[in-house]
Amino acid sequence: MAEQSSSQIPPDLPALPFERVNEFPDRLSPMLVKELRQGMRTSSFVILFVLLQAILTIVLLIASLLGLSDITSDTSSTGRFVTGFILLVYSLGVLVFQPLRGISAIATEVRENTIDLMTLTSLTAWRIVFGKWLSIVSQSALIAGAVLPYLIISYFFGGMQMFPELTLWFALFVVSGALTAITVGISAVGNAMVRGLLVVGGSALVMGYLLFTFIPHIPHVIEMLTFTHGDQTLSVTAFLVAACYICYFFLELGTTAIAPSSENRATRKRLIGLAVLALCYLLLRPTGESIALFTALGIAGCIALDLFSERVNFPPIVCWKFLRLGVLGRIAGRFLYPGWGTGSLFFLALTVVLCMLIYLSNSNPRDYTIALLGIGTLAFPAVIIQVFARNSTNRFSSYFFILLTTLILSRILGFLYESLSGELLLWIFSFIPAALLPLASQSASTAEPLPLLFAAIGITSIYLLVILARSLPQLVHLSTLESEAQRGLDDSFLGSTDSER
Repeated sequence: MAEQSSSQIPPDLPALPFERVNEFPDRLSPMLVKELRQGMRTSSFVILFVLLQAILTIVLLIASLLGLSDITSDTSSTGRFVTGFILLVYSLGVLVFQPLRGISAIATEVRENTIDLMTLTSLTAWRIVFGKWLSIVSQSALIAGAVLPYLIISYFFGGMQMFPELTLWFALFVVSGALTAITVGISAVGNAMVRGLLVVGGSALVMGYLLFTFIPHIPHVIEMLTFTHGDQTLSVTAFLVAACYICYFFLELGTTAIAPSSENRATRKRLIGLAVLALCYLLLRPTGESIALFTALGIAGCIALDLFSERVNFPPIVCWKFLRLGVLGRIAGRFLYPGWGTGSLFFLALTVVLCMLIYLSNSNPRDYTIALLGIGTLAFPAVIIQVFARNSTNRFSSYFFILLTTLILSRILGFLYESLSGELLLWIFSFIPAALLPLASQSASTAEPLPLLFAAIGITSIYLLVILARSLPQLVHLSTLESEAQRGLDDSFLGSTDSER
């Protein structure tokens, strides 16, 4: 016994505090820990992080030497240049390179057949997608924190407003989170062509905006972030609400793609989207009619992208929560069940809500015309899919490509109209409602031309009727599905009653 006790190895002592710095807490999500460990070791993050530090250090050294040598007498202009350059480099890092890292986040797991293994664990589909997004955003936060000291140092060169520019620094980080959510969500639902288009076209568009639009308008943006007017506060609040919704929506989009069909994620998505649309419109209405209306149409576009691409088949258990509410639950189910069939009815309800918001805000008929043209533009791809590609295996990609082509063609027609003043050309392509937007936007008077208003009502109504007509078989099938669900609900109730006895 003495020999056995002497041969036993003593237990390990607990690690010292400084040795536990490299360990992640157990309360963190396993997906987040896994993605952080892998992501922070990749060359794409390390090179970007080191390159940003090197560029900003060199710029500050050059600016310091110029300030000490008295080559430039206006130190405030030097400070504004340094601040603008820091914001440009920071924006390129967190708005272009970091979001692109999420374009294959879910697609890689699907291609390697590891999604099924993950779902066998305690990880839900939401935790998988959210963990991947949070990992990239956490790395973007490291970049933002590393850039912050350089931004504060530029304050000593002059020409900097500390609080507005720090607010802009945070706003860019929020936009980075929204763009990352877009890439992570689309990586689960879009095909390789959509992801490739997002990499090439999206990155080029963002870089062009940063170089040619954002940098020249930095003083105007900083002036808006001083919050000296009430409408500025409303605009920033609406911006935060819209950014948070974009993050939620696209993460839910990716979650729905990998979640089992028994999870009803459509109801919450639709109700939250409708609430955000109304809230953003009401917040932005005091700042201007156009910005409020086009923001609402942008949110409606996100909702439509999901409504017309949802899978139709789902098990009867999804109906249980609605059947417990009786007749009201059955009526609500026609708008809130998963699938593009009920999505068509919900899109009609969304149109009615948007028109009611315009009516309550005492807007002129021009706003009704723009709203109906926007709704018709969102309905046009759904009509094409319902008529010509109803059996498409990837309705999301089909809807996305048709909508993108429609918007590009409408922009080209608008450019030709502005250059040649050819109103007839717009009417020829009036089957694309967005082509008529230049005619609606140029009318600043409250007396809207009747032909344009009637055209918006007629075209949009036809598209909505076609969508509803093609959705009727799916809506009729809901009664059969609810009958099966009711029988299952009754059986479960009887089983629970017998077990209690």
